[in-house]
Order: sequence, then structure tokens, then C-alpha cells
Amino acid sequence: MSVFCFSQQETVVDNGEEFSLNGNWKFNTIDGQGYNYLNVQENISDIIIDNSDIENVEVKGNWNSKKFGERDTSFYKDDYLVRNFVKGEGNANYVRFRPNLEKSGYYEAFVKYPFSSHLTSQCNIKHAGEITTKYLSQRVFCGEWISVGIYQFDKKDDNYIEITAITDGQVAADAVMLKPISEATYAQAKKMPEQVYLPSFDDTSWNDLKVPGHWGMLNSYSNYTGSGWYRKTFKLPSNWTSKNDERIRIQFGAVYHLAKVYLNGQYIGKHQGGLTPFEFDITDHVKFGGKNVIAVEVNNAFIVGATWNWGGIIRGVQLKKQKNVRIQNQYIHAEPDLKKGTAAVNLKIKIENNSNSSRKVDVFSKIKEIKNVTLAQKGVEIAPNSITTIVLIAHLKAKDVKLWHFDNPNLYTLETTISENNSELDSNQTDFGIRKIEVTNSQLLLNGEPVRTGGFNRVSENRYYGSSEPIEILERDVDLMKESGANFMRIMHGTQNEELIKLCDRKGILLFEEVNVRDLTNPEFTAPEYPLIKSWLKEMIERDSNHPSIIGWSVGNELSDHYDFAKKMMEYVRTELDEHRLLTCVSNSGQKKTYTRTTDPNTHVDIIMHNMYRWQGEPQDILDTLREKWPNKPVFISEYGFDPYPTASLDGDKPIVSEWNQHFRGKNEFVIGSSMWTFNDYRSGYAGTSAEENRVWGVVNVWGQKRRLFDRFQKENSPIKTLKVEEITKSKKSISVEITSKEASDYPSYQINNYQLVATFSNHQGVVLHEQKIKLPAIEIGGSWKGRLRLKKNLNPYLLTVKVINPLGYQRGKKEIFYKVPNAPSIDKVIAGQNNARIYFTKTVGVKEYKLAYKTKGSEYQFTEPTISSFIDVQGLSEKSYEVALVAINGKGDSEFSKAVPFNMTNQKLHPVVWESFIDDTKLVIGYSSDFIDGNYTVRYGTQKDNLNKVFTTNVRGMLTIDLDNEKEIFFQIKREVAGESSSWSPVIAVKY
Repeated sequence: MSVFCFSQQETVVDNGEEFSLNGNWKFNTIDGQGYNYLNVQENISDIIIDNSDIENVEVKGNWNSKKFGERDTSFYKDDYLVRNFVKGEGNANYVRFRPNLEKSGYYEAFVKYPFSSHLTSQCNIKHAGEITTKYLSQRVFCGEWISVGIYQFDKKDDNYIEITAITDGQVAADAVMLKPISEATYAQAKKMPEQVYLPSFDDTSWNDLKVPGHWGMLNSYSNYTGSGWYRKTFKLPSNWTSKNDERIRIQFGAVYHLAKVYLNGQYIGKHQGGLTPFEFDITDHVKFGGKNVIAVEVNNAFIVGATWNWGGIIRGVQLKKQKNVRIQNQYIHAEPDLKKGTAAVNLKIKIENNSNSSRKVDVFSKIKEIKNVTLAQKGVEIAPNSITTIVLIAHLKAKDVKLWHFDNPNLYTLETTISENNSELDSNQTDFGIRKIEVTNSQLLLNGEPVRTGGFNRVSENRYYGSSEPIEILERDVDLMKESGANFMRIMHGTQNEELIKLCDRKGILLFEEVNVRDLTNPEFTAPEYPLIKSWLKEMIERDSNHPSIIGWSVGNELSDHYDFAKKMMEYVRTELDEHRLLTCVSNSGQKKTYTRTTDPNTHVDIIMHNMYRWQGEPQDILDTLREKWPNKPVFISEYGFDPYPTASLDGDKPIVSEWNQHFRGKNEFVIGSSMWTFNDYRSGYAGTSAEENRVWGVVNVWGQKRRLFDRFQKENSPIKTLKVEEITKSKKSISVEITSKEASDYPSYQINNYQLVATFSNHQGVVLHEQKIKLPAIEIGGSWKGRLRLKKNLNPYLLTVKVINPLGYQRGKKEIFYKVPNAPSIDKVIAGQNNARIYFTKTVGVKEYKLAYKTKGSEYQFTEPTISSFIDVQGLSEKSYEVALVAINGKGDSEFSKAVPFNMTNQKLHPVVWESFIDDTKLVIGYSSDFIDGNYTVRYGTQKDNLNKVFTTNVRGMLTIDLDNEKEIFFQIKREVAGESSSWSPVIAVKY
């Protein structure tokens, strides 16, 4: 277990032009506007109608009864109804649940369903003479009671809750529940939405919640779906005054998913789409010199795919003061001439005039790293209340051009200012890179070099920070991805945190960024023009189009019947947003017979991006089909993945990854790369998710801890075919080293430039005895290099590590030679349970893995499978007492046994595994294992190891937070409750801020 300390301090930035609203906001929810399914309990007063209650259920159309839940999901009582709706069928087929009401009253309505494939099943609630419609994805939160709102019901009316669909897909109808509420609660719920945004509203009793962040950081809202309300009171900087030539805008980095913004009691506007930036002009609503109250209603009920719907203001918020004339956007395209070594920089600037008169401005741009190169135009006229676009071009000499490459990500900074009558109006500073991306029918060319490489899909979230990850998390993950060999990837479906993209610019990762479109039947979207999707594309591309790491855009993921949509959206991007980058629409349908050159948008993409899973058939058959249909298109495997791990253990590995890579080695050279699903485990409400609410797929877990699969990817993603190191003998003064790079038809393959060889001799404790570094010459694709390492007398090393390091310091090849077995390890603690025990130990350097030897008195030792973790669970213990010993393993062999530790079995369940713990600001964060049979979790904690005098209990699974009083060091233990009985306590864990 590692201990992290992150801090998201409240930031107040006033640089004269910007004022940050990040930091503490007030947060609360309103009854009936959402639900936390963990807190829904069935009571005797509730009205529950099962699908088998024929007197209260009306079935229209052909529905079939099923007695097992797909993907092992649960349902109410003995069975449920299911129907496959077809396209164009409408809602003439339904299941209506009619309650028998003894009297008129007020109720919160809930539905329950097992897994079904429909992403937007329709729930119609007939109440008080009207019908309210809600849409539900039946792939998430299966087997839970899902609230669809609070309503007034008149017993004289025909009241019902109807399950149906208006688009194709499978729908399940299981059970509904009406939970009575008081008239006062109902009245309050109806009244509150019109009050909470008013300046006079008292929010002192509301929760404190950080922005950027998400409401799942509060335990009581960890599983909340629906609307939540944010409020913040602020004053503008004292030097900000009302001026006729200035505008004040509020800018949101992202709010998931629907945001309605109010300022000083006035509605400002709304934004739909949780991952892209937006802004509002608030000049006429903000108060200068007085208090301002901003309120934001946020709704996260828009659930797409298997990723979590992190609700809240997930990116930063700022106020920006600008002149009436401003730089609305600048787009940089730097095109190198690979033969001459020169480059042309094309700059497209949009200048916005918000005044009522025509304006003339002078434009001046410079590249900070290059002297005597400017881009300028005087007297640019902008009509009143309009935007004018100008284009400027500069030509760079060869001496000034340093190309951007994933191994050498050189960056430049361009600064543009606009002025009027020698008075500066606005400025914009943007980083960019000079690189050339080309595709042939079988290759991806980076600066003229054919590259074949890959990476991962990284789900943009952290188990605590959600999708509002701080820079420390982003840096950690980008470093881990680069360390594992990632150079090119479709990073995932959805617009990313811009800080992540900046890191990919600096660290060298080629990206395709994708708009968050995964189902065209989503009721948000309006065919055939799709204005909302166009706005998402515009917001994403205008923000990110200058990042050299981004080489292409995708207009959607795994869509159906999407030929017209994809063709239209790609044409929109090409003609109006970005004419230079590659375009695609990620597919999992191109291999199907029904999708042909005339019905599949692969015909119009620049590069085929295909998500390839085993359900589609044999990999070679899929690749053959794609190549036969589109012989002029290179293919990138944008997703490939396999069954989730059976547990969250760090010992998870997938040898099948190596098997699948054989489809690209020496054949199928038109496959230019691949992107594993997924780099990281991620939180999910999707069917088949673990009890910790995580999809356990990743190379690292939700806390960034490496699995065994990480080492496999380091080898698989290396451009080095062989790294040979000659054996050391006492008579030798030097040993030979040979590196052979992979050939062009191998995978991955690219040139090795500016790399170095680092050889380290160390002892048992990891102390470096001797180190040598050799600067390597350029090694062409398929080329080799030979050299020698000097040997120092009387070294007597424990380990020789030879690494090939790229220019950024990341390992691209490694050879370890152990000369001795490890020293005997030691056991820290044994905790026994019912038929099992957990043994803890401290890992030491120079040990690859550990295993346990265990036995009863007088019997032979049995051994566990090796682990890379710092604990081992032993299962199936049926005797009363045992003894265990620990063995350390390296490439030379096994250590001697540790001192044996005897223990007696108990009747308690084992405690949760603590995966991670740290203090963030004023919260203790604990990540732990969960089981579906678990009830509550209890933590006892304090500032002294032997005095854990505080207790906290929650039903939240996988991760909890505890508010602290600014303590800088905490000791804690955790246990779980199963069927009313307590487990053992975990060992005491220390956490420092």
C-alpha cells in the first residue's frame, strides 16, 4: 500500500483580468430531483407492484417472462417481463403498473429492472391528470430501486407507471414502488427549485463542496443521480468597475451533464453536455462593489455507456474581464517541409467585436523561441457585433525548426496581441508543435517516418477525484502510460481534461480525441442536423485544435445506422473547424455483412478505427473483412479487451494480449497500432461491475497501482526486439551488450533516436555499486547496435539492471540479471478468519514476487501462487491451527523461508483490503475492497496509534471519506459488517498529510 497526499487548495486568482471561483461552494439536493439507490429501503407502507400481480398490471404487445437476470443481475421476486422493440415500432407496446390507492396522496415513484440492452427505455408516469416522461438506461444500476420523481396521485384517476420504448432495443419491465411522502415534503420539493437560486435564500446549512470536484466526494451523495444545486457568494476585485468598453464573462471548464446558471436571482443560461467548456456574458447581471450570488443546477442523469456519471462542476470556474473587442479563438497549423527542413506557420485568428460600432485593430503575433519572426496585419476592420477571421503566415528557416515527435516533443509558444490606437485590447498565448502526419493505404507517417505503435484507452477519472482529476493524478497516469510504452492512442470516448492533453504534448503521446456520442437514439440528439453534437464538436475542437499531440478527431463511438450522421459530422469538422487533422468515427460494425462501403461511414474516414472484441469472431477474420471492404484505408484497433479480472488483485495478467499482438507481427501491416481497453480500472454502475463499483479491466487499478499486466505491456510495446547481455565471470574486464530493434513489419516499430543505455550494479538493499551510461547512436528500424560495459573490480553485485532509456527518460527495454537469491523476508502480521487468513509483509527491493508456505502441525508445506502484492490470502483452511512462512523470489530463485508464524483460526470474516489511503485537504480518503454481502463499513481512527478514539460508519462501497479537523497524521482501522456480524479489524494504518 502506498500513501499519497494531494491538495486542491481553494484558489483565488486575480491577475487583473481573471478571477477564480474555484474552491468551496455550498451544495445540496431537493427531494424528488434525484436518488441514492444505496439508501432506498422497502417499508411496510410502500406500495410495490410486481409484474406478476396481474390485477394491477396491463401488458400490451408480446412480452416474454424470464426467470434469470442477464449478466447475473437481480430482479424483484420470481421473474420479469422482457420485449425486443424494433425500429419505428413506437410506444404502442407497454407494461403499465397501476397502484390500488386507498386515498389520494403524494408518493415518490421507483422502478426496478435487471440488465437489458436498451439505453433509453421510456418510463411514463401518469399522475394528477398529466404524464411525465423519464428515460432510463437499463444497463446500469440493475437490480436497484431507481427513483423517477415525486408526484401527486388522485385515487379517482387512472394512475400508472408505464415501461415502454420508442426506439429499438431490449426492454425489461420488473416492478415498481410508490413510497408515500408527506404533503409538507411534497410542497417543499415543489417550492424549493424556485427559491434556491435567489440571493436571499439561506444556504448556511448546506454541505461544503470543492470546485472543481464532484458530489460523490460526499459519502451521502456517492451514488446520487439527478439534480444537485451549487451556490457561491463572491465579490468582484475592488479594481473591477463597470465600463462601457468591457465585458465580464463566466467561464466553466465543464459541468456534468446539464447546467443551468443563475446570477443574483436571474437566469443566465444553460449548457447541455458534461465534458466541454462554455461561457456566459454576465456584464448586465453582475454587481460591482457588492455581493454576488451564483447558483448552478447540475443534473447527471444522462448516463451513457459503462463509465460513471460523475455529477458536479468538474472543471474550474473563472470570471474573465475583457474589452469589447477580443480574440475569440486562434488556430495554428505548422506544416514542415521535410526535404528542406523549413516550416510554414499558418495562423487563423477570429476577432470578436461586441460593441455597436465598427472597429479597426492591429494584430501582432510572435513565436517566443524564434527571433525576428512575426505575423502581423494592421487596420483589420470588424463590423459591429460580429466576428472577423484573418489568416497570417510565417516561414521558418531550417535552423529554427525542431520537429515534434513522441520521443522528442519539441514545443513552441505563439503570442498574439490585438490593439487599437496603440492600446492593447487582448492577448492570447498558445503552445504548438511542428509535425507532419500523413496516412497511406497501409501506414501512418510521423514526419515522414512510418510508425507502428499503440497505447491505451484511459478512462478519464479517479476513484476519489472522479473526472475532476488534479494535475498530480494526471501526471502520474501519463508517466505510467509512457513508462509502459504508450505512444499512440484513442484516449477514450469523450472530451478530455485539457491538462491531460497538455501533458501528452509535453510527454509525447499521439491522440485521437472523441466527442461524447455513443448512441444516436439518445433523446438529447435531434436528427438529421444534430445541433447539440455540432456544438460539442465545436467546443472540443476550438479548445484543443492547437495541441500537437492530437492528430485526429472522432465524431462518435460504436454507433448503429450512422452512415449519414458520421458523413455529415466529418464534413462539418473538415469545412468549418479543422481541415488539417485526420477524421474518423470509431466503429464496431464494419466487419458485419450488413455494413458495406455504401452503408458504413468507414468509406469516408481518413483512418479506420475499429473496436475489436472476441464476440465479433476471430481477429484475423475481422481484419480480412475490413481490408477487403476498404483496401485503401489503414486500420487502428481503437479498443481491444477481454473479460474482466475475477478479482481486483494486482496479480492480474492477460497473456492473451501477447497472443493478439501476433496478428500484427510480420503480417497485417495495414494495422498501424492498437489501443487497449483499458489502461485503468474505472468506476461504473454497469451490469457485471464488481462490488467495489469498479470495472476491473485495467493495467493499473483505480488507485494507479500496477498489475502484472503492466510488465507485459512494457515488453509488448517496446521497439526493441532483443536486448542481450553477456554473462559476467571473474576473469572478464568488460561484457558485451547487443540491441536489435524491431523490423518495419513487426509491432510496434519505429526508429530509435537519442536513446541511452544505463547499466546499474546494485546490492541486496538496492544501493548502487556502479553505474554506466552510454549514449546510443540512431538505430534504424530493423537495425542493431553492439557495445561493451566496463566491469569494476570486486563488485560482488546482487543485481545487474540494463535499461534502454528514451530521450524523455522512459524505459523502452530492460534486462535484469540476478546473481544471488533474495535474503529471507519476514512476516509483519497474520489475521485469521473463517477458513481463510490474510498475511501481511513489507516488500523489499530486488524481489520480484512472494509466496507463502503453510501447513498444520506434522504435515507437509503447501504453497500459494506467487504475488506482487504486500499481502497474501490463504483460502480453504479447515483445521484449527496453522503455521506460515514467507518466501521471496527473484530471477535467481527462492530465498530461504522466513521465521514461521503460528496462528489459530477464528469465526470472523476477514476485514476489507485497504488499497489506498491519503489525506486530501481536510478529508481522510480510504479505498477498500467490498463484497456484495457487505452491510456497513466502520472506521475507527485517531491521532495516536494506540488511541483510535473516533468512529465513522457508512454503507458506501469501495471508497469513503471522513472529515478531519486539519489533523496532519491519522491512524485508522477498518472492518465490515456481514449479516449483522462484524469482521476482523484491519491492521492499523498510518496516513500523513
